[in-house]
Amino acid sequence: MPVLGRWPNPLELLFPSLCVLCTAPLDGVKAVCTSCLETLLPTGLGSWLDKAAVREGLDKAWSAFWYDGTMQSLIHLLKYNGHRRVGKRISEAAFHQLEGEVPWGHFDVLVPVPLHRTTRRERGYNQSAVLARTLGELSGLPMNERLVLRHRWTRSQTGLSVQERRANVEGSFRAAGPGAGRRVLLVDDVLTTGATASACAQALKAVGFSEVVVLTVATPIKEK
Repeated sequence: MPVLGRWPNPLELLFPSLCVLCTAPLDGVKAVCTSCLETLLPTGLGSWLDKAAVREGLDKAWSAFWYDGTMQSLIHLLKYNGHRRVGKRISEAAFHQLEGEVPWGHFDVLVPVPLHRTTRRERGYNQSAVLARTLGELSGLPMNERLVLRHRWTRSQTGLSVQERRANVEGSFRAAGPGAGRRVLLVDDVLTTGATASACAQALKAVGFSEVVVLTVATPIKEK
């Protein structure tokens, strides 16, 4: 069956047992071989919210890997080529990388950063929800895709300045309340300036959620 709005990648249909990156045969794993995953570069940043250009509403930020090389290719396959199984593999890698840092039991719910319905219909799924679903399976935390909705379409943040990114997503999210003091772990693929995560966090805080922490599988922000 094709993914809604997009046909599956032909390579995945014809060669389902080969790595999507190096085409090596897969042995007991799906989509990405262990050797390719081992080339991912851990950030080692811990909670690094102080490095985000936009942070209003956010209490902490974690990113497992640098957004370069292998990770950039994997996220592109996840977002634009219909490879949802890639999302499962990189979220598993992120979970194990951050397992000793993120206090999973501290949070009440996982919330994926939402896509606008138009983008979701074109893509067929929300890549952040794919990541959050696997993180929920591994951590035992429930995932809720309905706590935050993207009610206004926005253009891509790629190529925009920090100020343009902030303005582009301002007011584009709406959260369902009451939050009743619950603590949210917000999940996304990449955190660049923090503008999108911040806009989501502010919407959640506005309806009573007490703490919003963002976790992404990758970031391009280099330690200064």
